[in-house]
Amino acid sequence: MNKQSAMAMVNEHVGSQLLTVSNTNFANVNSQKDVWWINVNPAKFVHELHIVLAKDGDGGLIWLRIAAGSISAPEDVFRVRKDTGYFDFEISSRPERYLKDVKSGGTEYDFTPHVEYEWD
Repeated sequence: MNKQSAMAMVNEHVGSQLLTVSNTNFANVNSQKDVWWINVNPAKFVHELHIVLAKDGDGGLIWLRIAAGSISAPEDVFRVRKDTGYFDFEISSRPERYLKDVKSGGTEYDFTPHVEYEWD
């Protein structure tokens, strides 16, 4: 699955063009690490942020909806890449740490409260 088809699936579900290229990040599972790896521009936390995660092999999706201001100091929660200044997420797809940021230097942030909808 790619970003365009994932956004189309969510937008069809809500009945509007809620997700756009500028407010949405997308990732497929990195099979070597069992994570969704995403780099997010800190400026995206000023507005509502959408993250769409494609499930491995079955066409399913997880739509995360992070309201503006719901993570008050993301720089204290997520690892910041020194080369880009972006937040560097590795969201686990493994059952024992499902939807937790397992990036080294991160805080094991749990994205579960941000799940807006999940397709199997």
